[in-house]
Amino acid sequence: MGATNPGQKQKTRKVLLPVAYLPPLEYMVCVISAGETLLELHETYQRQSWRNRCSIYTANGTRNLIIPVERPSGNHSRISEVLISDHENWRKKHWRSITSAYRNSPYFIYYQDLLAPFFLRITSNTELLWEFNLKVLQSVTDELSIPATFGFTENYRKTPEGIIDLRNQLTPKTHRREHQIVSHWPVYQQTFSEKHGFKPNLSIADLMFNLGPGSNDYLAEAANHLVI
Repeated sequence: MGATNPGQKQKTRKVLLPVAYLPPLEYMVCVISAGETLLELHETYQRQSWRNRCSIYTANGTRNLIIPVERPSGNHSRISEVLISDHENWRKKHWRSITSAYRNSPYFIYYQDLLAPFFLRITSNTELLWEFNLKVLQSVTDELSIPATFGFTENYRKTPEGIIDLRNQLTPKTHRREHQIVSHWPVYQQTFSEKHGFKPNLSIADLMFNLGPGSNDYLAEAANHLVI
């Protein structure tokens, strides 16, 4: 019973997160552990972040998939106004990469129809990055019965009070972190783990295709090692 206390304690906390594209598992652990999750919509867009990229496990190792974006106000664009650019045919490229990486995983056949429409549809309309990310994330959390309720910031605060601010901590640039968010990752079987070993903290897509309905339990177990 004592092992579950850390995760239970986090349930009373509010967490402030950036929006993210098929987020890494540490992001999902924060979501599943928080009593309330706020997504930041008023910050200045940050390049080279999880806001427009995710990390998957391919036959050649880990790989980042990056959504091309348009920033209407240049370097001063808020995340709420950043648009997805479809000029590079990224949707088909991402889906091809995801299919190649996970088609032999245990649960790909069960969940491919959940994600495929986000990548195979043809759209002539501009789409906001944060809205696309949220739709994909909610589809995944609903399908996997991952408890998640999202609210949104109404304005930007550099130092918000009464909330755990992880906007800059959740980043692929691990050298910029002040501390770890999850101290230990339980091992699960991945498609190419026999070739390259276990790769922790990849996209929620990696967990979903490999563990399927067990994804929720895995995140709950990892939450016992949350150190925020």
